[in-house]
Amino acid sequence: MSFKKIVSRALACGIALSSVGCSEFLNGKKTEPEVIEFSDTRFKCLQAIPAQLKLYSIGEAQAEEVKQGFNCMSEALRYFNKRTFGSIDGGYTVEEMRRFFGKYFLKQNNVTPEFAAELMKIKRALLGGSTAYITKDEITRLIDILNAVRDEAVTLAPHMKVILLISKKGELPWETISSATEQLRLSLQKLLEKTQIAKSDYSFDDAKRALAGFGEFIRGEEPFAPYERYSNWVGVVEAVKNVLMGQQAQFTGLYQWNDSLNTLISLYEMALKYHYSLSDLKFDNKEKLSQASQFMEQGLHLLGNAHQMKTKGLIPVADIDNLIDQALPRITKQIRTKSIKKTYRAVLMKILDPERKMDSRSVLGLEKKHLASLQREFNIWRLQQEFIDGLGDDKNIFLTQAQLVSAFESFDKNKSVDAAARDDAFEQSALLAAWQDVGELYKSSMTVSFTAEGKLAIAKAAAIRHTWASLTKGNIMRALSRLLLLGYGESRQERMSKVGMNETGLVGWYADFLELGLDAGAFDPRSANSGTRSFLEANFFTFSGDGNALMDQKESFEFVSTLFAAGLASSEGLQSESLAAHCAVAELDVFGKPYLQEECFKQNLKNNFAKYFANLPGMVRYIADLNQARWEEFYRHLAVASAAPNQKVGFVETANIRTMVTILHYIEAVVVIFDKDGNTKLSLEEVYDASPRFTPFFKTIKKITNQTLLEEGFAYLVFKGTIPGAADLTGFQLQKLWGIKDAERMEIVRLFGTLKDELNKPKN
Repeated sequence: MSFKKIVSRALACGIALSSVGCSEFLNGKKTEPEVIEFSDTRFKCLQAIPAQLKLYSIGEAQAEEVKQGFNCMSEALRYFNKRTFGSIDGGYTVEEMRRFFGKYFLKQNNVTPEFAAELMKIKRALLGGSTAYITKDEITRLIDILNAVRDEAVTLAPHMKVILLISKKGELPWETISSATEQLRLSLQKLLEKTQIAKSDYSFDDAKRALAGFGEFIRGEEPFAPYERYSNWVGVVEAVKNVLMGQQAQFTGLYQWNDSLNTLISLYEMALKYHYSLSDLKFDNKEKLSQASQFMEQGLHLLGNAHQMKTKGLIPVADIDNLIDQALPRITKQIRTKSIKKTYRAVLMKILDPERKMDSRSVLGLEKKHLASLQREFNIWRLQQEFIDGLGDDKNIFLTQAQLVSAFESFDKNKSVDAAARDDAFEQSALLAAWQDVGELYKSSMTVSFTAEGKLAIAKAAAIRHTWASLTKGNIMRALSRLLLLGYGESRQERMSKVGMNETGLVGWYADFLELGLDAGAFDPRSANSGTRSFLEANFFTFSGDGNALMDQKESFEFVSTLFAAGLASSEGLQSESLAAHCAVAELDVFGKPYLQEECFKQNLKNNFAKYFANLPGMVRYIADLNQARWEEFYRHLAVASAAPNQKVGFVETANIRTMVTILHYIEAVVVIFDKDGNTKLSLEEVYDASPRFTPFFKTIKKITNQTLLEEGFAYLVFKGTIPGAADLTGFQLQKLWGIKDAERMEIVRLFGTLKDELNKPKN
């Protein structure tokens, strides 16, 4: 008897498909007529399920609503299983299930045939069996799983806003994020144990299709922004999965599935912590920096325990490249993927590879040796930061150099080293060697320090006060300069104080990071490789510059500090202030920033010099004492030394500002280093004291070797502003008999223009 006849005669089952009947009646047992209608409270609740799923997916569902929704589904399945039968013995085809619920319960949010097929794949992953049909026994087991899912969904409900990135940034305690992801981990582990998924061949592609179908189901005919947001990141999620687990990862048994699940949840926890707490990139107190440290440690642990790292010993470059292709365009439009790919290969090949094979063909991926190098550098940074954090409250530390050195020497480094590298004598030795290197930097006659705004402070050592913020920034600069020497120094030594980098090394660094620097707007696209110029600057103008053929640890540290805390950071502030002073015009420079009217910029610089360069107190006092004519002269020399290729007359651009800021720092460094009598000027004798670091360069441009002539030639250059000939030097000797006026900052800024002219001359 067909089901339609049953409906017409007895009105016993009014909602099944033509192939579905009332099983008890058909088996010969007469039952009272029963019509399944929306008015039946057992099934009317099904209409609310799509809306409840929407609320759950935005973190708005209440626990009781979640429980009611799952109970409704379970009851509907239980009733359906008991009261109907399908076209196959003891089961139903996927189309029968889809049409049944679509016709009578889910009219506005029907399950598409495609989504139904994906649901059947999930069914097979959860319960086993076929994707073509579902048996009554499987429905019974599915109800048990739904009850388990219900319990975990109720438990997760209070955490969903956190998990789904809906909570407000900056307002979540770190522990709240950890609590949410830990509950997600526990819930998924319970469900994993209750299902057959560990034995299935369910793939990530299956999950992608299921997500698409789920999105269509819950939104119906209306757009649903959260789903659109989640679906946009599916490609990134798949790329991350490939990095950690491989493209064709095969998991055998519950243990490997659990292990992979833990990896994914840990990764998601990191993503949440970055989103909520670290994405502002402000680490201006101990708590935020501690969170960043935990984040880095968790990331290293995650990579070290990734499935690919365990099974293959590396994460292939193909998977890393794919992740970059998927993620970078969603993060920034400024940086090109090819720039990142080139840079990370250089880092792997030159900085993190202990053997430094220098052959790109040897870069197969991120290997265990690279992770070991990263872990060591992280441990060195953390050891130093532990010392800094232990100095006191992060807002009330003001230490003289003597106090800093005393605290450094009394710190129990062995205890911290043992905790960081327990039972690893070689790693402990490396940490202790790095500790000694840091000690040499602290004890330097001219110590590097930073202001509260992060600018490089240049003043006599007695005037410097080291704060938590300045020491913390210095620790970052030291870590970067250490990486520079590791990758581009002449040799590998346990003590960085014994490593030097020649001009070729710095040129190589610029070449490797050129494309990334251009994309980030750090390098000028009109300039050739700046490595040679930067090498000379580090040798001439850093506190520890000595003019020889190598940049040592101190010079590298001071160079990196100047590069980041002066040339880039300070210039950004000056440029922004000039825009606020209405100096900008509509035309943009090569960095995409507006040109500035030079007269407006010059006057704004003079009026606010003390504000922009509070980190250069001597220079501030000097500029304040200049009358307008002298200021015009000083600025003219500064502009000449800072001119960019094809300089646009009457305007100032980004490259000009960066060079000006750097030169002002270099001028102040020279005065602070060599002004022995404290009169803020350089006498002839003090210029002679400075000459050793400049004479090697002077020797190359004058082709002379006599040391006396070199010293006299440099002194003439400082006091007269030009490269001398033989007659000039003779006249200079006579002038010395009558006395020579001390060189001020005016003469030094003029020196930069002359040096620039010499550097730009064609090489013979």
